[in-house]
Amino acid sequence: MISKQKMVPFSPKNSRSRNRSLIIKIYSVLTLITVLLGACANAGLTVRSPATISTPEIRNVAVGRFEVGLIREQIRTERNGQWRVHELEITEEQRESISRAVRARVINLLSTTPYFRLNFSDEFARLEDDSTLQQLVSLQGYTTENIDAVISGKVWIDLERTDGVDLSKEDLDYFRPPSKRYRGISYEGLNLTVQQVVWWPFKSTRGTLGLEIKLTRLVPTEVVAVSFDTRSYSHRLGGQSEELVQQIFQGLSSVRSSSTEKDDGLASSEQVLIPFDQMIAEMASSVAAAFVKKVAVTEKKVFYPIAQGGLASARILIEEGAYELALEQLQQATAEDPDPSDLYNLGLCFEAIGDYGLALNNYREAWSVEPENLIFAQGIGRVERIRREVPQLRRQLRKKEQ
Repeated sequence: MISKQKMVPFSPKNSRSRNRSLIIKIYSVLTLITVLLGACANAGLTVRSPATISTPEIRNVAVGRFEVGLIREQIRTERNGQWRVHELEITEEQRESISRAVRARVINLLSTTPYFRLNFSDEFARLEDDSTLQQLVSLQGYTTENIDAVISGKVWIDLERTDGVDLSKEDLDYFRPPSKRYRGISYEGLNLTVQQVVWWPFKSTRGTLGLEIKLTRLVPTEVVAVSFDTRSYSHRLGGQSEELVQQIFQGLSSVRSSSTEKDDGLASSEQVLIPFDQMIAEMASSVAAAFVKKVAVTEKKVFYPIAQGGLASARILIEEGAYELALEQLQQATAEDPDPSDLYNLGLCFEAIGDYGLALNNYREAWSVEPENLIFAQGIGRVERIRREVPQLRRQLRKKEQ
């Protein structure tokens, strides 16, 4: 018997209703997208920070040698429950490679600050150690001209690599439900608890770097700034995995296949431990960045949140970096009955163009309306800190320009 489907005749009214429903859905989706994009909107500002150690007489800087001191590298391997430790000797070629890598990172960081002009002469980099540099400087036996100071340093490294296995004993609950009757016979289910030793092979590397950095003025000879700092690093591949532990409780066969796949996967995985030289260079960059902040005016790009509310067109202009245009719109919008979000965004525009007094006034006015708003409070604290640093920053930049 063939059933006949009831046909609904076409009606212009039904068509308009469907179109209206579709338009409402599209509008809702677009509104949601706009809200989500707006919630993560930020304003990008370039911020200058003053040096903590004043060096107004130093403008032209050369980068000398970074001497490599004690290096200890160990490889720890575990086989059949026994650990063995092998000490590796670092060749002179490896020492030179480390020294050049650290020096390159320091040069890269110094090149990003407008405070110093770098001289790329290798005269000071060819010296054997810091004592040779200090002797050359004191005797003024160098030939490079237009150098005010030299940055040099010393590196200490402790590195350990491990190739081992994690062991764990897991209680495996294996459950087989009763099967259906087959030819009149009913097969019972199975409940088992089995203890299984699981092997988790892993490889890891960890290390500690100590880096001393020194800024030596040539005339008169003086160590202007010196710092010593350490950084540590660790990286691990393989080992016990939470995901695989969860798979243990899915059944005995799942555990066996998972542990086998893990063992084979570590040996053939495309993931590798970070190379020795790269790990040292990254840690050296972190230490060098802290030293550069001490002796030089630094610039960095920061992102501050835009208040969601008020004038939408001004928010878009701020996000695109058009602060002058947004400022004009917000000044008109806040002339009468201002919205606190507009007041905050107006302060953000003033902060971006460097008028910190007006920025602070608008942040405070917005916060007085909504004292529970954390973004408004952060704006006040941020500008108050900048205003304390501005006099020192201007003095340092003015002396450099003289």
